[in-house]
Amino acid sequence: MNYPVLIYDNLCSPCMDYARLVNSILDGRITMIGHHTKQGTEFKQGIFPKGYDGLEMSWFVTDTKAYGGSRGLWQLIRYVFSAKHGRFPENVFDQGACSAECSSIRGMAVRTRSIIVDGAVIERRDRLRE
Repeated sequence: MNYPVLIYDNLCSPCMDYARLVNSILDGRITMIGHHTKQGTEFKQGIFPKGYDGLEMSWFVTDTKAYGGSRGLWQLIRYVFSAKHGRFPENVFDQGACSAECSSIRGMAVRTRSIIVDGAVIERRDRLRE
């Protein structure tokens, strides 16, 4: 896995637009994983505490921590301006999987709030000593 990773809601068109914008700004130099993909589900099981799926916000994941919402946005901004960009596989976005409810004004407000206001930092489960 190439780090950092941006986990986004791949069933939400505004969230997908956000991920596409990030991908465009970084010229693909970040790994993008959808919350609801098989890869996303498996990846999150390795980094989040048992029983937590992290669906309420996007996540910026490094090799040691997962930063959610506004905390992830700050890490992403720092990454944009850092010189440590490696090589990454091409990111693909499936707009056809989006639900219509997230495109409503209420849906946009809820998702924007999750990026700007809500925030969390989680020590990666696969990095913790048990």
